[in-house]
Amino acid sequence: MTGANPATAPVRRWPPRPDSVPAARQFVRSSLAGTPPDVVDEAELLVSELVTNAVLHAHTEVEVRAWARAGRVHVRVRDQEPHLAPAPRERGLDACTGRGLQLVEDLAAGFGVECDKCGKTVWFELWPEAPETPPVADWGDARPPTGPTVPVLLADLPVVLYGAAQRHQEALLRECLLAGLAGQRPHLPPADVRAAQGAQQGLDAGVAAALGPEPEPVGTVRVALPREAGPAVPLLRRVLEQADAAAADGRLLTRPALPEIRRVSDWLLDEVAAQLDGASPTPWTEVAEETEADPAALAPWDATDLHAADVPCVAADDGNRILAVNRAAADLIGWDADALTGRRLTVLIPPEYRERHLAGFTSLLLTGESRILGRPVPVEALHHDGHRVPVRLLIRAQEARGGRTVFVAELTPAER
Repeated sequence: MTGANPATAPVRRWPPRPDSVPAARQFVRSSLAGTPPDVVDEAELLVSELVTNAVLHAHTEVEVRAWARAGRVHVRVRDQEPHLAPAPRERGLDACTGRGLQLVEDLAAGFGVECDKCGKTVWFELWPEAPETPPVADWGDARPPTGPTVPVLLADLPVVLYGAAQRHQEALLRECLLAGLAGQRPHLPPADVRAAQGAQQGLDAGVAAALGPEPEPVGTVRVALPREAGPAVPLLRRVLEQADAAAADGRLLTRPALPEIRRVSDWLLDEVAAQLDGASPTPWTEVAEETEADPAALAPWDATDLHAADVPCVAADDGNRILAVNRAAADLIGWDADALTGRRLTVLIPPEYRERHLAGFTSLLLTGESRILGRPVPVEALHHDGHRVPVRLLIRAQEARGGRTVFVAELTPAER
């Protein structure tokens, strides 16, 4: 890091609580008195992200130092968790977590991380002018697991579905953790949530490293995991199941996982636990199966207008299940309308597009954002006899009773 850390630099420490984040912002602002306001604003933003990361992931006391020298701002954020180094990843536009390190990369002139046996320090510098010789700007390589490891083979891993499952896991665990930190009645024991989050982060980092920057849609990856990680995996699965049940009951803001997302998550965790215990790999393609119907209650919704429409229309609920199909749509896709009610929406989507659909639908439920809602897009629907039907798809969201959401899709026939 450029610019020596002066012994007189202001320093403050806070417990791992949400109110430590605004306290750190105020500390940085006061420590940088006399610095240009726009630079102070950026420093506040970045320290907010780094202290939030420490509170949510390290779960230890957080120390912040901030000072300015020759117009350049220096900020250091330290926690007492040496094993969990920053692991920035590419995030899509619809991701709802994981943007803090990207902000540091975009705004800071220099940044990095220093790890020792007692903890780690994440630092950044803000320069008022573009440097002739840029300072260090690198998070470094991910630290490999220490101690004995066991190779876990994830055969035929569906990369797109896995990514959606990983984002949903993050959202569930983050909300459960925040509820406990905010003093609300926790849905799960906070210690279990913290342990599950640590296991999830370690597993995700291992899979991400094995996949590399440009993975194939389906691939077999070999992940090196610490042998002692075994007991944490069943705990992670149990916590995720309980959190998903809380989401299904409406006790969390995060929506419950789609069945397909839940299935790939269960398969991956079962594979890790079994192989750490000495079992042979079971490929995803041997256990994946299409879910034709879902016994859970469909969203309550009045389909009178849909059935009266001349345009082919299909309605689905926020569980990705078909609620209603009008006569025009049934004729277009060759199905009996009643036979489709309650089935998974994927039955109308060509197989090669289903994983992308499920990942996009999961992101919509997590973020409320979609790239196709309200926009006509050319797609292919799957006819009952297996041939493709070109249509222009226009999807609109409607509110149903009980806070549920219904998605109504118009399928206007398109010329080939």
